[in-house]
Amino acid sequence: MVSIHMWRNFTLSRRYLPGIGLTLALVLAAATLPWSHEQPRAATDVQVSIEQFGRYIETWSEPEGYFDSDNFISNETSYLHVVDDLHTRVTPGGVYVGVGPDQNLSYIVHTRPALAIITDIRRQNMLEHLWFKALLSLASDRTEYLALLVSREPPRVKAGAPLQDIFDAVSRSRTDEKLFLKNLTAVEKVLTDTYKLKLSPEDLSKIEYVYRTFWDENLQLRFSSIGRGNALNYPTFEEMLLETDRHGKQQSYLSSEELFQWLKKFEAENRLIPIVGDFAGPHALRSIGAFLKANGLHVAAFYTSNVEFYLFDRPTWTRYVANVKSLPIADDSIFIRSYFPNGRTHPLNVPGHRSTSLVSSIPRFVQDYDARRLESYWDVVKP
Repeated sequence: MVSIHMWRNFTLSRRYLPGIGLTLALVLAAATLPWSHEQPRAATDVQVSIEQFGRYIETWSEPEGYFDSDNFISNETSYLHVVDDLHTRVTPGGVYVGVGPDQNLSYIVHTRPALAIITDIRRQNMLEHLWFKALLSLASDRTEYLALLVSREPPRVKAGAPLQDIFDAVSRSRTDEKLFLKNLTAVEKVLTDTYKLKLSPEDLSKIEYVYRTFWDENLQLRFSSIGRGNALNYPTFEEMLLETDRHGKQQSYLSSEELFQWLKKFEAENRLIPIVGDFAGPHALRSIGAFLKANGLHVAAFYTSNVEFYLFDRPTWTRYVANVKSLPIADDSIFIRSYFPNGRTHPLNVPGHRSTSLVSSIPRFVQDYDARRLESYWDVVKP
């Protein structure tokens, strides 16, 4: 969930420094490649160089806005309930656009895009995704990744072990300040030396803040809003990663070694580009749309979380819809939304979950908006 203060009346904390014009040098195709244990393939023949990766982050980003939550992890326990819809409705090889932290990684492995762009009003969210990128670069498998994520010694776990067994082994592993600082240094080296990102001292400090929080709270980390003391109302990080689809099957990006290796390769190829941007802002989504049009690409899936709830029926709503219209879409392009009850239970809600995750058509949304059929937020999210 995204706080209302994140998306309404936000204040700018730094000025946007426009970068040089984009050099559009990608040769992109939309072929679907099978997953393979032996040779995990990311998606299609997209090439994003290290230099381009850093430049796109800089030139597509907007100034960050005010937020009242660190939002290290999601609280949308229903987020995997849409996996079947993603498999049947999303054509691999398109572009994924999303918001927020690592729930996007699970959506990405199930939609298999050619490119993924995460835009969030919080610069810290962009930095957290860069941190994920570094950890995926350093880890050879799920166990090493999880151990790095919470800065523990990698335990010995049988190949193909259930995710719960890996969690248990990692939680029991040794850790101390020396190990944490060693891992932090390794992360910074990957980002600044390998990927040559221009990170300020403030950026590096925020990455350390994110990493220390995961280290301190381990797999018991919870979503919380600043000053509200409401963390215990939300699930732990471990519980979020163990969530299932509507059939009771674990489907997070860490649920199998195959999904993890696919994502590791996807990140290594610089296909996940995190930026700073407001859904209703003047630059980020417009820049993405212009880039995709210039390269013959379209948005296949757009994960909005519940951001639209905070934009609806305000001046920001019109700007947001205009930004959506600026994106190239196809007949089968979809939104992935999260609905939290506002006096009305969603018919797709699964008992025991406060949130309801759903998939809906982007072209139909645009048609309904133009026809003035979206008179309330419920009209946006209803089946």
